[in-house]
Amino acid sequence: MTLRTKTALASNLILLGFSLLSGSAYAYLTPKPHIGPAGLEFQSNVDIDYGYDDNVNFQSEKTPNVTSDFFNLKPFLKLEGKHNADVYTIEYLGDYRQYQEDVTSDNYDDHTVRFIGAWKKGLNNDLLFTIENVLGHENRGEGLTDGLSAQQFQKYGIDDVLKTNMFNTELRYSIDKQDSIGKLSFAAQYKELNYDDKESDDIHKHNFNQYIKDQNWSQTTFTIELFDQASSRTRFRYSIISNLRDYEEDSQKNTNETFFVAGIKTQQTGKTTIDANIAWLYKTFPNQSDSQDFGGLNWDIDVAWSPVRYSTFHLFTDQSVEDPTEVGGYVLNTKYGTRWEHFWWSNRFSSELGFNYETSADKEKNDGKTTTTTDATAKLIYKFRPSIIFELSYQQIIDSSDKEFDDFTINNSAETVIQTLGYDKSIIMFTTKVQI
Repeated sequence: MTLRTKTALASNLILLGFSLLSGSAYAYLTPKPHIGPAGLEFQSNVDIDYGYDDNVNFQSEKTPNVTSDFFNLKPFLKLEGKHNADVYTIEYLGDYRQYQEDVTSDNYDDHTVRFIGAWKKGLNNDLLFTIENVLGHENRGEGLTDGLSAQQFQKYGIDDVLKTNMFNTELRYSIDKQDSIGKLSFAAQYKELNYDDKESDDIHKHNFNQYIKDQNWSQTTFTIELFDQASSRTRFRYSIISNLRDYEEDSQKNTNETFFVAGIKTQQTGKTTIDANIAWLYKTFPNQSDSQDFGGLNWDIDVAWSPVRYSTFHLFTDQSVEDPTEVGGYVLNTKYGTRWEHFWWSNRFSSELGFNYETSADKEKNDGKTTTTTDATAKLIYKFRPSIIFELSYQQIIDSSDKEFDDFTINNSAETVIQTLGYDKSIIMFTTKVQI
């Protein structure tokens, strides 16, 4: 069974991507800041979704599944203050979902609160401090409850979504050359993930709750990064990232990771953009004497081609290593995908088609499984006003495995849990986005 938690490498690559947006920015809301007392800048927006999910709990075709309409509300608030060159930002992001069928209890409300302090020290020195708390969830049928049926949810006390609490803080110091030829950064980060405790006197519920607690971890990360702006069109990146992860309840699962990363972001001929990061990962298991150390490639590559300014094709691939929920081995994830974005008649109306193909393979484990997931999406986006966007989307997910059933043990092998693998799931959704 796979615990789907991304590594610090993936997090860093995602953050880097936000600063390099393509022409599809036309499909985003136009920021509308408001100036309040003491010069504080305030921004807010909200997404309102109404949709239909034909397999709420990711159930196999061999087991009954729940279908339901749902409403989603996603407010975003941002407050920014400036003092000379220093910037202080507070953000809030909410995610509230309400299913309309009484037979499901999968409603959730997620909350993210973030503070970012950016201090300018002299001409070449920057200090960035980030602290955030994410009160999130894991859907029933995903992650720790992947492959479980409705009867198993009841047996193990999984009456609603698994609530999670992620704490994250980072301090980053950068030396930035004013002539823009490069930047050197040093960062220290601490992250902590905890699942909600569902303790019970029932033996089955107690065993599964202990299995959930075994997945709680804390991680310290140290990063050294060098960015080299070779030209106005090309930037190189070189990084060393070290992750030290400790599992609170089961120290045998502790891991140490070191990434050596080389990346490039370049634009060629005004039509082709390449954003590629390739890393050598060295992973050790300090408390597992019979486990072999792992060395291998991770990558995250995106090639965007715009033959004309109103149409962009993306080809992308990434590979990453994840920890399993049990002791021993690792999970190798590999993804390939494509996406086409096109604007019709004007910058207001656009469409997007996407297709992802992903495999997850258990490694260094006897009788491990390989799971294949295909994810197809289609979107129509209309920018009614700079501050109002309408979006109609459809998503089809097909998950299959080379094994019909799998199993894993919980609470020091006190009980064996059977998984029924594979599912089909589709979601159709209408979204209204409003900049307030």
